Amino acid sequence: MEALTGFALLFGYASLRYLPVMVLPGLSPLAWAPMLVRITTMLAFAWLTLLALPDGYVSPTIGQPMALLLAAIGELMIGGIFGLAFMIPNAALHTSGWLLDMQAGLGAGALLNPASADTQESLLGHALMLAATVLFFSLDLHVLLFKGLVASTTALPLGRMSHPISAEAFFALLGSSFVGALVVVMPVVLGLFFVDVAVGYASRSMPQANVYFLALPLKVAVALGMLALTLAYAPGLIGRLFGTALDQTPQMLGAP
Repeated sequence: MEALTGFALLFGYASLRYLPVMVLPGLSPLAWAPMLVRITTMLAFAWLTLLALPDGYVSPTIGQPMALLLAAIGELMIGGIFGLAFMIPNAALHTSGWLLDMQAGLGAGALLNPASADTQESLLGHALMLAATVLFFSLDLHVLLFKGLVASTTALPLGRMSHPISAEAFFALLGSSFVGALVVVMPVVLGLFFVDVAVGYASRSMPQANVYFLALPLKVAVALGMLALTLAYAPGLIGRLFGTALDQTPQMLGAP
């Protein structure tokens, strides 16, 4: 009976470790899949993980409710950290797209369409996030994510989070992700900057004309055109962005 209880606890801990990466929409690359599919995938991974555990794997302590609760929270934190390797690069790309929206004048859409004033969605940012999700699966980065999550059961046994989370590695992940996302859109940012310089010079030369609104279609066209030209280099840059995030995940958990 005690062995069965220990097996059930290990299964629960494994499910909690996979929960953020496979079920939660913000952290999971499977957010596009139906909830039933995500939950089934999580349970299947948890079951296969238990079957792959070596003989003599130490079962969690039974009979200490507080220890079980802390262990469950630790498993969620481990899974959440792996989920950050997908969420933070996506958030960085969305921020870079929002920067392009502001430069191209798409942020002024609320002036032309007041009904959109309450929406905070970035058009180009959303497009970059969709492209990043497609590349995440096309480059087999999801396989690396799931392999790392499964391998974590060896470095960090289920129910025993022995290493503290490294704040230094977390901020390094934030910095590298946002810098990498800015590199993806840097050619467009520089191109729009020169357009802004030309528009500013024209507005000083012709103060009677509302050059800002006259130049809006030009800025949007330049942004979309240059973004299309830089798409040839985007897969490598976005793949490197996610790859760096995946490489830094073990460091946040204190693993070598």
